[in-house]
Amino acid sequence: MNFQADTKLTSLKHGLVFRLFISLCLGSNLLCAQTRIFKPHPYGKLGNDKSLTASTSLADLDGDGDLDVLVGNGRHWAEQNYIFYNTGHGFFRKAVRLGDELNTTYVVPNADLDNDGDLDVVVGNDRIKNIVFKNDGTGKLYFDHTFGHSASSTRGLCLADLNNDNFVDIAVANRRTQNFIYLNNGKGEFSYSQPFGLAEEATISIVSADINWDGHQDLILANRNAQTNNIYFGPQFVDYITYGTGKDETRDIAIGDMNGDGHLDIVTANIEERNAVYYGNAKGTFVKFQTFGNETDATYSIDLSDLDLDGDIDIVIGNAGQRNHYFLNNGTYFKQYEFGPVENVTYGVTVGDLNGDSYPDIITANSGSQNIIYLNHPVENRDK
Repeated sequence: MNFQADTKLTSLKHGLVFRLFISLCLGSNLLCAQTRIFKPHPYGKLGNDKSLTASTSLADLDGDGDLDVLVGNGRHWAEQNYIFYNTGHGFFRKAVRLGDELNTTYVVPNADLDNDGDLDVVVGNDRIKNIVFKNDGTGKLYFDHTFGHSASSTRGLCLADLNNDNFVDIAVANRRTQNFIYLNNGKGEFSYSQPFGLAEEATISIVSADINWDGHQDLILANRNAQTNNIYFGPQFVDYITYGTGKDETRDIAIGDMNGDGHLDIVTANIEERNAVYYGNAKGTFVKFQTFGNETDATYSIDLSDLDLDGDIDIVIGNAGQRNHYFLNNGTYFKQYEFGPVENVTYGVTVGDLNGDSYPDIITANSGSQNIIYLNHPVENRDK
């Protein structure tokens, strides 16, 4: 059971149909033209321009059928986290504080931790303990308990069932301090910890997937400081392989079948180099790769979704001090488009259908400027 962002498998056209599609694209600008554009929501600013937002996440917390937004603020400085409730059609007219105290928060993922049918929230903090908030069933979140080590520099949390007991566990990415797995005791509590990986891995993000098809979730790490990016195999998380160049500055990762071959691929968000897709194969390794984006991009975050609903997975990236990009997947390469202002420092991008039109929208989590919702429009509505 994996509660990470949607990594559904897709299939691409092959044979004569695929070759005909490529031929038509080469001969017609219309067929290869941009079909979707992301425009700022007229009332879609979440928070203020002073908050140091590191990430957002989406969840239907109150069970009303639309997606609410969790906002994690602070990074290295104590700030208030918030919940913005979707009051219908992608408008967020109600917000409440998440917790009574200020925290140095980097991530706010969610999952049903106690198997009671609603979504709970885990708050990952820098150099203070991490926090679990439980949902009372109506969308109100209350403090439940803390876990972890106060000295840990938590940057990422991966919520997944790591020991196949049907309860969600937590893998914690701690930059330059020991990474840990916290196993769920069956009540949504996390007191037992298991260290994994190297003692000083500079891990920024972790995702999970069954890479080697053995029925156990594996942990895929994004590491900085010119360290190797590693994949630790469950359920013991001792044996590992590497992927990437061996000296990447990877800040974020996502998992999806990007070429429709039935194997999961790893998409990396890098700084000081181009981003990359590492293609999985039948051996469970990631040798073949394809770069995308600009060499000068400082990409801090990444998310995947089928933005144009054409059946394959597209890419959204958040950059620091540069315009953000989305890449439409045409089956052979990723066509780049821009959105958002150049001056934002986008620590997080989150993709989901906020207004109920079936097309995924984008939220940018910006440090030092307002967080912005970008709605997904057909390109003919560019000037409306």
